[in-house]
Amino acid sequence: MTVRSTPNPVADVGRNPEVDVVVIGAGPAGSIAAVTAARAGRQVMLLERAEFPREKVCGCCIAPRGVDELVSAGLDSVLDDASRLECVRLEGGRRSAVITRDSGVAISRGALDARLVEAARAAGVAVHHGASASVVRDGSVEVTIDGVTRPIRARACVVADGLAGRSLDAHPGVRWCVARDSRIGLGAILAAGSVRVGHGEILMRVERGGYVGAVELEDGRIDVAAALDHAVIRDEGPAAAIANRLGAAVVDRRAIDAARWSGTPWLTRRRTTLALPGILVAGDAAGYVEPFTGEGMSWAIATGRGAGALAARMVDAPALWSTWPGAWTALIGRDRWRCMLLARMLRSPTLVDAGLRIARRWPDGAAHVARAIGRASNCHRLPEGQPS
Repeated sequence: MTVRSTPNPVADVGRNPEVDVVVIGAGPAGSIAAVTAARAGRQVMLLERAEFPREKVCGCCIAPRGVDELVSAGLDSVLDDASRLECVRLEGGRRSAVITRDSGVAISRGALDARLVEAARAAGVAVHHGASASVVRDGSVEVTIDGVTRPIRARACVVADGLAGRSLDAHPGVRWCVARDSRIGLGAILAAGSVRVGHGEILMRVERGGYVGAVELEDGRIDVAAALDHAVIRDEGPAAAIANRLGAAVVDRRAIDAARWSGTPWLTRRRTTLALPGILVAGDAAGYVEPFTGEGMSWAIATGRGAGALAARMVDAPALWSTWPGAWTALIGRDRWRCMLLARMLRSPTLVDAGLRIARRWPDGAAHVARAIGRASNCHRLPEGQPS
């Protein structure tokens, strides 16, 4: 599917210098924020630097909570051909365990992001690709398309431009705090059969220096994503680091060596500020945790939806921007802490070995614990008075 910009986007932006809501970034968080605000009756503009379709470094898994959020938003059709995930095969050293659980679905980011953008168009959102956006100190948004820069005035702005986004650089109070032991993400999509991973299975291999995950996508290709120490990537190189940690799961080493491995900035990070007057930060742009539990996209979907609903209300009640940090914490704060704790535990070979021993001996207990990961619970309710 090819997603095209609106005809003559520079002129179109110029004709619409004022809108109700501007959303920067058309990943899952941004697109769903745009859809949500538009369905609330607001005039919405969605700005994206990249042309679609495009793939990204991502595990390509949407946990059950993310699936439920899409269904609740009436967007479940974007998952029509997604691969249903039924178990996790966790390996570390010479031990392994298969944990049976509803793990959500797998779908390529190229397909998912393009479909969500089309849903935004269908909701009446003005979508612009190839648009570089920045939020200036007075709250307006400067958009550059084809070398031409135009100002946009919006009553609310949702920033969802990801880990590498630069749209808030003009605001010195909005900084990244990066964990000192943060890892780097690597990813690529390989030809079908390149890695031994079962249909409906998430393969996770944990070794010294990081972990690698693999999953079969809707079209049979294999998505491989990893979180690795910088020293591992520097000393071994991306392809070798991946192959060394996949071990016996590698079927075609040449495919790994020939792949275009893309990297991310340091993964575990958080923003010092999640909201400013008229501005809400959502998705990965608000912060990220090593994605071992596969919940990253679910968090993006949930916070994007919440930010879109709040942005729509801010058109009439601008002061509501100050409620966003509390709403964000209610949506995903507890899950992020759990994921961070688990990711740190996985850095200990002793704990990994003990966990695999327990999972093999008591598979039902391991499955019961695993089923709670990635699901919505009462703690995800927003505080009283917040958008649902």
